[in-house]
Amino acid sequence: MSISTCLQRASVIGAIVVSFGCSLAMEVSAAPALDRIATPGCGYIGGGEYVHCDNGSRSTVMLDVEDIFFNLYHYCVGPGTTDIQPVIRWRVVGAWWNGGVGCDPGYYGPA
Repeated sequence: MSISTCLQRASVIGAIVVSFGCSLAMEVSAAPALDRIATPGCGYIGGGEYVHCDNGSRSTVMLDVEDIFFNLYHYCVGPGTTDIQPVIRWRVVGAWWNGGVGCDPGYYGPA
């Protein structure tokens, strides 16, 4: 077998391994995102939406909301899913409970 034939076989095998590895990595990284979309939990679920699970208490909670430029805002939400993106100028990248309870639902401005 010549050196060029050996190199051609090696490059084909390498391409197959790289292709398989890339497709496997894409499958693994996509799986958690699909689970989150199919069965949303409590808290920030992406896309500017926050799910407040109140276990029937009908409580409201104050959130810290972060945009793509790391600016923080206060937003109060009630039970269920709330779209917090429309009042935030830049894309929302995260939201979390800051400890506040019993507020009137809505936007409260910059933190």
